[in-house]
Amino acid sequence: MSRALFVCLCALFCVPVPLPAQEAAAAAPVAGPVYMIEGKGAGNIGVIAHPGGAIVIDSGMAASAAGVRAALEALPGGGKIRFLVNTHWHSDHTDGNHALGQGAAIVAHDRVRPLLARPQSLMGQTTAALPDEALPSVTFSNRLTLYAGDLPVRLVHYPGAHTNGDTVVFVDRYKAVHMGDMFFNGQFPFLDVDNGGEIESWVHHLDDIVSKLPADARIIPGHGPLATVADLVAFRNMLARSAEIVGERMKQGKTLDQVKNAGLPLEFEPWTRGFMSTAQWLELVYRSLAKN
Repeated sequence: MSRALFVCLCALFCVPVPLPAQEAAAAAPVAGPVYMIEGKGAGNIGVIAHPGGAIVIDSGMAASAAGVRAALEALPGGGKIRFLVNTHWHSDHTDGNHALGQGAAIVAHDRVRPLLARPQSLMGQTTAALPDEALPSVTFSNRLTLYAGDLPVRLVHYPGAHTNGDTVVFVDRYKAVHMGDMFFNGQFPFLDVDNGGEIESWVHHLDDIVSKLPADARIIPGHGPLATVADLVAFRNMLARSAEIVGERMKQGKTLDQVKNAGLPLEFEPWTRGFMSTAQWLELVYRSLAKN
């Protein structure tokens, strides 16, 4: 594993990134009562506001929790959180559980709680276990519906995608979706091969999701700006094309170093503007395909 990848991933998943003192978090409208708080060095947070208490999707980093609380206080419910959903286990989406989840039911897929309950190694860096009160108190296997008043909010598990414990949150009435890290808008994603992530399965799940979304759906990605269905399709196509290119090279007997050194066609250049380089992304794709 390259040192550059290790440094990038440590920065993304293991090191708290506080909001600057002069910069407060802001809840940007998505559709109806659905809002997005853009991640600052962490994952994007979704909010379904309601006077009886919000449904909050992902908690970001603990160091940013005060700013998130301030943003929530400006919405119906005045900052009260009824449910806090973790879309997967990575700390840039769960580190704020203790700060935001007090008094709320924390909800996640069955595979997420055991990972959060003990120290984890991610690319050579250890992530500490969360305290008991910051762990999910409600878990599910395939599907679960929460309610904000009379508004149903569907949680659906997609196995073997970004990780093996991913949840996508659908607010069908308002044609809004929070994808968690199953969608990095406009950038190469991290693929957690060590914890069940699989690129080919990921593509199939995205095909299923896209086929069921209305054309004008509003999509909150795990990272990147608020997105459209077209943005999600572009991301899906990038994943599929990456797998195709790496798979062909593997059939030719090329080694990992040879696959990385060959790079990707110029059409992939816009996807390098996130935290993952082309070589780092190719390594993850190679490892995923090699597993199967």
